[in-house]
Amino acid sequence: MLRILSAILTGLIIILGCPAISSPAKTSRLPIFELRMGEKYFRVDGRQSFVLGRNPAGISPKDYDEHFRHAAKAGERFMRIHFTYIPSGEKPGEIDAGMLSAWDAILDSAEKYKLAVLPVLGVWADWNDGSKNETWHRWDSNPYNIALGGPAKGPDEVFDDTLCRKLWLKRLETFIKHWSQHRCIVGWEIFSELDLVTSANEERAVKFTESAAEVIRAADAWKRPITASQAGVDEWPKLLKSNALDFIEIHPYSDGVYGGKLDELILSTVRQRLSKYNKPVLVGECGLSSAPPRNTLDAAPRAEIGIRNAIWASIVSGAMNGRMLWWQDGCDQFEKVDLCSHYNHIATSAAAFVYGVDYTGFKPVACVMSDGLMGAMIGNDKERLGWFRDTKCNPPDWPVKPISRQTVTLKTSGKAWKIEFMDTVTGKVVRRSKLAVHNQQLRILLPEFKGSIAVHLIEF
Repeated sequence: MLRILSAILTGLIIILGCPAISSPAKTSRLPIFELRMGEKYFRVDGRQSFVLGRNPAGISPKDYDEHFRHAAKAGERFMRIHFTYIPSGEKPGEIDAGMLSAWDAILDSAEKYKLAVLPVLGVWADWNDGSKNETWHRWDSNPYNIALGGPAKGPDEVFDDTLCRKLWLKRLETFIKHWSQHRCIVGWEIFSELDLVTSANEERAVKFTESAAEVIRAADAWKRPITASQAGVDEWPKLLKSNALDFIEIHPYSDGVYGGKLDELILSTVRQRLSKYNKPVLVGECGLSSAPPRNTLDAAPRAEIGIRNAIWASIVSGAMNGRMLWWQDGCDQFEKVDLCSHYNHIATSAAAFVYGVDYTGFKPVACVMSDGLMGAMIGNDKERLGWFRDTKCNPPDWPVKPISRQTVTLKTSGKAWKIEFMDTVTGKVVRRSKLAVHNQQLRILLPEFKGSIAVHLIEF
């Protein structure tokens, strides 16, 4: 959404591919990530998997190494990193050698921790002049600005067939060729939050994105998948339908009309995008609020509950990934607050829950919940995952009290299913049972729980 602090160098790993397209050779112990045409999830060493990750931020490669260490320990696999900072002395069309060297070190570190990275190669703040009172805008220090000797009178010239765009695409091509042999890179994000560029509109953004995708596909021998993003859950249909994008992205922030219910926002938006565009959906970044974490829900005493709920909601939403916090993954330091250290292990139980689960054929599963529940289920004919929470566990306080006698009913085949119930905080299995199917229906009585509970079903 709204974000880019002047010194940010972010990092993230992902690996994607398509049938009939060569993938990085398996020459090391790095897991092979790929996204095959027609599939909705990353394959990790051949298995379709749900992955958890983050948006690490820092001012040095050492900062990223620390993020990667915590992520790997927590069972996370995917990093989305903004390689977007343009130093004031950099010439249009070129890349500062010192900056590139630092970014190389970040990618080397990600490979050390066996993480996949999605590089973000452009960001709205560098191309916004603040004319609509945007909080973060850097056009006045962008070397492409004619006032600084650059080629562009306005930031939106990057969208059109101008010298500015030609030079920016030259810079993009240099990145792709320079990094093409990094196995940790699983795809390319052309630009973060295109719609926040000053004077942006859908038609111009689509043409720009398609031009950039053409450059990437010509320069990347491994033909890794491509994406671009908009702010929040904004939607430009022509962009999302464009063949330039192999997968689409959302940036859900639940301030304003969403009332802090990030879990509900993720569930509804992911399923709407899947149904409408039939492309894989990536949660690029998210949070309880898009504003800096002072007196916002992200800084609320019990915010951890709302964020954990959002992580679990992503698992059953149909999204490719989850977690992907913004302020909690390093950007807090630029606002002089400390959130990051409190969230290093927030997704550990979720990572354990999905570890080893083959998401092949997974899609939303309709279920009927008793009045005290909200949540969702996803799966195929043989295996299903569910997550349900107390309807009263809502912001701003997210009260957590024992809740019992709640049921979930779904249509299914077979004769019986084995069921595990997991505590979403500790990651411990609290009960196992076997249930028979009656009249093609499975009625699950949930054990007593506090806040939320996860359910894993396997046909018996």
